[in-house]
Formats: sequence, structure tokens, C-alpha cells
Amino acid sequence: MTERKLNFVIPALLFLFITAMLPYLPGLVFDNRDCWEAWAHYIKANGLRNAYGSTTDYMPVYQYFLWFYVKVIGSDQAITDHIPYLRCITLGFDFLGIWYVFKWIDKNLAYYALLAICILNLSYTYDTIIWGQMDGTLSALVFLAMYFVWNGSNFLGALFMVLAFNFKIQSIVIVPVWGLLFINNYLASRKIKDLAVPVIAAGALQGLLFLPFTWGQYSIGKILHVISGSFNKYHSISVKAPNIWHWLVKGNLLYADDSKIWIAGLTYKQIGLLLFFAASFFALLPMIILVFKNIRETTKIKISRELVWTTGAMVYLLFYFFNTEIHERYCHPAFIFITAYAFYTREYLVYILFSFMYFMTLEFSMQHLRLANYDTWWFNLKFLAVIDAFIIIYLAGKIRKYYRVSLQKLV
Repeated sequence: MTERKLNFVIPALLFLFITAMLPYLPGLVFDNRDCWEAWAHYIKANGLRNAYGSTTDYMPVYQYFLWFYVKVIGSDQAITDHIPYLRCITLGFDFLGIWYVFKWIDKNLAYYALLAICILNLSYTYDTIIWGQMDGTLSALVFLAMYFVWNGSNFLGALFMVLAFNFKIQSIVIVPVWGLLFINNYLASRKIKDLAVPVIAAGALQGLLFLPFTWGQYSIGKILHVISGSFNKYHSISVKAPNIWHWLVKGNLLYADDSKIWIAGLTYKQIGLLLFFAASFFALLPMIILVFKNIRETTKIKISRELVWTTGAMVYLLFYFFNTEIHERYCHPAFIFITAYAFYTREYLVYILFSFMYFMTLEFSMQHLRLANYDTWWFNLKFLAVIDAFIIIYLAGKIRKYYRVSLQKLV
């Protein structure tokens, strides 16, 4: 069988195999039953336009997914019985994201092989298949936005960035990296259309995504409330995320209030944000310098894909490591950038370490496997935070390396 056929047959069989397993994987009950199922029933009863009358705190794109699920499934009983199959949507985005990893690494590994490695890596698919969450969709949308803008398409990059934002607010973490590439594309052409057309298209898409809710009972105001509320929904110092706070603060951080004053009149949350912004500035600095160099018409520098991947992973890891109120899943988008980097450069250390850290974190939180040793050191969040910190240091070195590589590649 040819590679082209295998690139279709094996993904199809893998998708069907995982789909057949979904009914036996109930996922986290609160998310799957109290959220997705309840919101789907509400949309069926009240229509998409009134989706925000439910308890939903997700952005519009997910409401469209639930509406599609309701239309396909049909009855109220079927919505309840088949809620595990809602994960097929996220699983499809996992497959799509890996397809674009395959394209971005210049197809140096067969798609079916790359897909099998990633999907069978339980760390990569735990969030989708076992937990029943949809961070894989966010990761794919963010990655596609970065893929297209790096390849010179501000238009497609802007559209996917809008879709990512309208799926989950956490997409804004990648916006500075995406924005630098967007500006760099304009500097390469110096054509106003490379700014105007993408901005207009993005605005039009945003309007279309909001449109059904404008004549609903709850209108756009509820969406704006979801956006503003997402920055202040939880007051925990850490929601089971292995980060710096487990070294600095004693006790169960899930129940520690991050709005309390800690040092110099600043709250835990404010200090976390300051640390994140400061660290992110230095992570972004190499790309910022390269873009500013391109302001000179005589200099045209192509920012290397490795620099984009390492910087993209880094900003999400810094967001995860320094901020308060962070859930265990919020580093998920870093995984797809780390995957692209690992399978392009054939440097697998960070991929292996991240896989271990992320799996242990998710399993410690959900305890799906019902193990008897969750109190051992390899599940300890302080220890997992050490791995997280090592990955950040490792990526910092790679960012420095690929900044120099980009300087040498004049086009």
C-alpha cells in the first residue's frame, strides 16, 4: 500500500477505533454531564441564540459545536446517551493539528506514523479521550493560525486567530508571537492591503460569530461577561497545576486565595502576572529584535520555524508556570509546538519530559486509573514543577540558538 493510501487508511481506522472506545470512557463527570450535556439540552430547548441563558461560560465557537451535536443526535435521551461522542469533534481537531504539524515539518515523517505516535501517546490524548475536555481544539486552531501567518498569509492567520479566540480566551497568550509574524509579513511586502484586508476579514468573521446571539434574549452582553469573568473566575493560587507557587506557598493551593496581599502590597495574582509579563518579554525579545531589524528596507530576515515553535511553547509554559488560577490543562497548547519542534529537529528530550509531566499532572488530578500511589514523589506537584522549570530553561537556550540562526538567514 502506498504512503498516500496509508495516510488515509490508518488515520481513519485509528479514529474509528478510538470512537468505539468512547462510550466506555465517561470522562470527568462535572465537565461532561453538568456542563456539556446540560448546555446541549438547553440549546435544544431554547435555540442557539439563547445559549447564554444556560450556565455556559464558554465562547461562541463551542456553542456552535454543541448546536451541531444537538442537530446530529436529535432527541433529549440521545443527547444524554451519546455525550461521550461529543469528543469526536475535539479528536478531529487533534488529527487536523497533527496534519499541520506534518506539513510544517516538511513532511519528513509520514503522516500516519506521526499521527500514530502522537495519538497513542496517552499524554497527548488524555485531555480529549479520557478527560473529555477540548483543549486539543484550541491547540489546533492556535497552531493553524501560527502556521499560516509564518507562511506569509496574514489573511488565513487572522481568521484562525479569531476562531481560536472565540473558542477559548487562553488563545490570547499566543497573540504577541502571532502579531510579530503578522507585522513581519507586512514589512516584507510594505503593502497596506496586507494589513487592511486581514483586519477587515477578521472583523467580519467576528461579527458573523456573534450574529446569532444578537437577537437572543441574553445578547452580546453575556459573551462580554464571559470574557471579563474568565480573568477572575477562580481565586485559587493553583488549580492543581505544577508551577512555581508550589515552591513558594505551603498548603493546598486549590483552597488558597490569590487575591490576598503577599509581598510589597501586591496580591499573589498581581505578582504572578508581573512575573509572567516580565518572563514573556524576554522570551519574545529575540523575535521583537528580528522584526525591528526588518523595518530597515535593506534587511530581510526570515524568522525560523524553530524559533516560532520554541517561542510559542515558551509563552504557554510561562503562562502556566507563573500565573495563579491556572488549571492543570492550561499548558496543553504548548504540546503541539513541542511536537513540531521534536519531530523536525529529532531532538526528543523536551517532548519526553513534557509528556511525562503532563500525563502525571492530569492523572493526579483526575485519577482515572485508580492507582494506589498518588502520594508518591512522581505525582508530587513540586517535583513536576521542577520538570516544568527545566523545560522552560531548555527552551530558553533553544530560543537563543534559533535567534542566531534566523539572523544568518537573509532572503
